[in-house]
Amino acid sequence: MDFLKLYYDEALKVFYEAGGSKEEFYWLISSMLVRYPAHRDELEVRRKLMDLIVQEVDGKVLDAGCGLGILTFRMALKDEVEKAMGIDKFDELIKFCNRLRDKITEKAEFLHGDFLEVELREKFNCIVFLYTLHDYEPKPFLEKALEALEEDGRIIVGDFDINGLREKVRVFTRENGLEIVKDITVGKAKTHGDLYEGFLITVGR
Repeated sequence: MDFLKLYYDEALKVFYEAGGSKEEFYWLISSMLVRYPAHRDELEVRRKLMDLIVQEVDGKVLDAGCGLGILTFRMALKDEVEKAMGIDKFDELIKFCNRLRDKITEKAEFLHGDFLEVELREKFNCIVFLYTLHDYEPKPFLEKALEALEEDGRIIVGDFDINGLREKVRVFTRENGLEIVKDITVGKAKTHGDLYEGFLITVGR
């Protein structure tokens, strides 16, 4: 399956169904492509983090702040993953992802809502935060994840070390009697106006 090609084709349908014109399409795409050189290193680190997370997960997986849903679908396509649920507060993204389920995999599910407020009625083996926590105080998110985690489950954080995020995750781990299973640096890139390390931390009970 050419997953990203299918994703692009469906996004293009959404664009034209909403009344988008060729001129608007070229303007929109050009404005993104022109910015690529300045963001290439950041995107490369984020891609590496995504690849590592896909390798890590199994069982039932929750993708908190799933955005475009690409990571959620990639995890759901793994044989070792029973189900991958993506949660995001942007309704248009969730509607788009749900529209793609039949074409990619029904092992992926998407829920519209704020992760901190939505009621989670099941436990997960892995809860993932990819490029989600750097603009927030992570403790409430990690506490909510811990509540929804299976006894032998793992919390996986892949992000840039902005606002001391990496150490905050380590402190939370120690304070809650958890174990850091993996703590690695994944490159460095300019983002949010400065140079930051990308990192991946996997936390277990």
